[in-house]
Amino acid sequence: MAVTTATSTARVLLIADDPSAGDPYRGALEVGGYDVKQAESFVDVLNSAMPDADVVVLCDLAVFADPGLAALVIRIPYQMTPDELVVEVHRRVALRATLRAASSTM
Repeated sequence: MAVTTATSTARVLLIADDPSAGDPYRGALEVGGYDVKQAESFVDVLNSAMPDADVVVLCDLAVFADPGLAALVIRIPYQMTPDELVVEVHRRVALRATLRAASSTM
């Protein structure tokens, strides 16, 4: 079952300096119904097919975040499991969709 925003499947951009460290999180998010793109840095994102993700996830050493994306960014603490990440992404996507729906009715 795909997790959706108002118009499409929710998009998650996973940035992991070490791609193998991001793999468990990517897999869990994909099983959770998200469209996931993985990159090694924000520089790689500039050339990606998904520059407008609904949520940005930083894994391990990927600590740089564009200040304009602060509300979209989740930093994975070392103790966070892939399942806990999926729950947090669900929460963020649902909140964002609710806020968008509320602002469109004003």
